[in-house]
Amino acid sequence: MTRVFKLAAAATGAAVIALAAFLLHPRSGARRRAAARRATVGFASLVGSAVPMRQHTETWDDTLANRVRVALSLGFGDLASGIGIRASRGVITLRGEVDELSDITRFDAAVREVGDVVEVDNLLRLRMREGQRPHVLSA
Repeated sequence: MTRVFKLAAAATGAAVIALAAFLLHPRSGARRRAAARRATVGFASLVGSAVPMRQHTETWDDTLANRVRVALSLGFGDLASGIGIRASRGVITLRGEVDELSDITRFDAAVREVGDVVEVDNLLRLRMREGQRPHVLSA
């Protein structure tokens, strides 16, 4: 009996790890989570959920993200078009690649100028050109 229990526990653990790796993948995870969310909403509407599903309305965070997006596009033009912007409780997350190292600090400073921004999580990185390799320091 304990051997069966151990096998079931190991299989369940492996399934949870595989599902987490599938949904938390750095590049494809967001798309997969969104698809799972849509499937859950569809299933709940078919079955009839006791808890009503939240309808998407423009929230304060969406409005703040849009204000940041407009500020960056006015300040930087096409340079800001490839920057991903997310807002959560006043914290703005910037993702993407820039051509110059100084652009990272310029984007950060411009976002901090927008009203209601509490903090900036700057995940911008420098775009590597072909044939260019980062300089690695050795001890």
